[in-house]
Amino acid sequence: MGRRNIRGSSTKTQEETFVKPLTPKNSAQEFYMNMMKESTVTFGLGPAGTGKTFIACHSALQDLKNGVVDKIVLTRPVIATEDFGYLPGDLHEKIHPFLMPLFDAIEDHLGVTRAKLLLASNAVEILPLAFMRGRSLNRCIMILDEAQNTTIDQMKMFLTRIGYGSKMIITGDLGQSDLHGSSENGLRWATRKLTGSSSEISVMEFNSRHIVRNPLIEKMLQYLEGPDKK
Repeated sequence: MGRRNIRGSSTKTQEETFVKPLTPKNSAQEFYMNMMKESTVTFGLGPAGTGKTFIACHSALQDLKNGVVDKIVLTRPVIATEDFGYLPGDLHEKIHPFLMPLFDAIEDHLGVTRAKLLLASNAVEILPLAFMRGRSLNRCIMILDEAQNTTIDQMKMFLTRIGYGSKMIITGDLGQSDLHGSSENGLRWATRKLTGSSSEISVMEFNSRHIVRNPLIEKMLQYLEGPDKK
């Protein structure tokens, strides 16, 4: 099935993409939001709770609503070492739980009803990273979440999917990679190679001071990442 072009039904699309307002909670989030407007490829790095993926989804939905793009693709790597065999259902049902955080982010911005309408229309697509291979997407925003769990080959594959009039937002926490026995993950490799390479590529680095979830998260990270007590 080919990619559906929704420009012919802009009124319906605007109704389906009524995006809840989002006010940045700190200067880092505000800078990140502006960065995504101006850059073709944006990397958002930092610990959980800083709003990396949540803000990326909001920015993408705004562009969809305003007709800047025709489609949003949200993707995550599914760790190859995970044992899915014991899980019930077909492949889609097995991987669905691993993609739930992306569904949650879209529902938070749109509400459940509008989110379901956009997913049904294929204007918003959520899928595992492996399913991106071979695709080239024009007028699309592609968000890669949990990118610290990509291999170098997977990251290279994703970055080369970008088409005309498209943008990419890549988020992850370099301190929480689930890849074992690998010297360098795809996110670390890409930011090391691409930082400063082009005015169209930006890298935003959050830290624990920018966490906007429960303040206990910041305190726990300080102790978990600090020296052991004697």
